[in-house]
Amino acid sequence: MTDIEGDASRPAFRERIDAALDRTEHIYLRLLRAAILIIATGLLLYAGWLGVSSLWKIAQSPDSVEEAVATVAPDELVNAQMPARRTATPQGPRIDPAQQRFYADFVNRYYRLFRARFEPFRQQEDKRLTRDEFDGAFIDSQARLQAAARGGLNFENDRADLESLLQVMSEAAGKPVTQQRLRRYKAARKVEVRRRVQRSRTEYRQGWNRLSTACADWYYPPYGCSERRAVQVPYTETVSSMEFPEGTQSHNQIFRAFQDRFFTLLNQRREDNRIAAQNERDDIVAGNFEGELSLWTTLWILGGFLMLMFFFLLIAIERHQRRLAVQE
Repeated sequence: MTDIEGDASRPAFRERIDAALDRTEHIYLRLLRAAILIIATGLLLYAGWLGVSSLWKIAQSPDSVEEAVATVAPDELVNAQMPARRTATPQGPRIDPAQQRFYADFVNRYYRLFRARFEPFRQQEDKRLTRDEFDGAFIDSQARLQAAARGGLNFENDRADLESLLQVMSEAAGKPVTQQRLRRYKAARKVEVRRRVQRSRTEYRQGWNRLSTACADWYYPPYGCSERRAVQVPYTETVSSMEFPEGTQSHNQIFRAFQDRFFTLLNQRREDNRIAAQNERDDIVAGNFEGELSLWTTLWILGGFLMLMFFFLLIAIERHQRRLAVQE
C-alpha cells in the first residue's frame, strides 16, 4: 500500500468510527429518553395516587367513629346456669322521684313476667316470692336509685339496659329449651345422695412434757411433767342429703342465670365494642400522620419528576441541535 492510499484510508476509517459513535450515542439517547419518560410517568402516577390517598387519610376524623350498640339475643340465655351470689343493698342520698317511678314500674312488669312464665313451674316446697322479695333478689331497685343519686350509675343507660333485659327475657322465656328446663324441674323429685366427707374431732391424750415445770417434782428424773393434750384427729364420715338430680335447677335459679348471663354478655360486648372503636380511632390518627408524611413525599416525588423533565428537555435540545448540524 502506498502512502497516498494510506492517507486516504485514515479519514474513511475515522468517519466510520465517528458514524459508529454517533449511532451508539443516538441509541443511548433514545434509551435514556424512553427510560426518563417511563420513570417520569411512574412518578407522576404514584404522586397522584399518594396525594389522593393522603388527602383521604387527613380528611378522616376520629370523632366520626361511634361504638357499636351491644345487644344480647334470647338464645344466648337459655343455657345459662346460676352461680351463688348475693346482692348488697347500700343506703344513699336523696332519690329522684322520676327515677323512683321508673324502677317501681319496671319491677312490676318484670315481676309479672316472672309470675307468668317461671313461677308456674315451682315445686310445692319452693317459697313464693312477693313483689318486694323479687325486687331485692333480682333488681335491687333501691341500690340502683342510691347509685344513680350518687352519680355512680348512669340512669339513662341503666333504664335502656333494663328495658332491653325485659324484652330479651320475655323472648327467652318462650324458647323450647327454657320450657324444657322448667318442666324438668317441676317434674323432678329429690333423691338421696351419699357423700364421704373429711372431718376432724378433738381428742385429749396424756403425754410427757420435759420442758414443763407445772408439777411439784418436775426437777426429778426423767424431769418435766405429765400433761393432757388436745389433738385434732381426722376421720371420714358418710353423710346423706336429699337433692334434685344433677343439672336440675329451680325456676328461680334459671331466672337468675338468664339475667346474669344477659348482663355478662352485654358488658363484655360493650367492652369489645369500646376497644374496637378505640382501635379504629387510633388507626385514623395514625392515618392522619401517615397522610401528612405522604404529602411531603408527594412533593419530593413531584420535584424529582420536574428534574427528570428538565433532563429530558436537555436531551431533546441536544437531539434537535444534532439534527440541525446534520442538515447543515
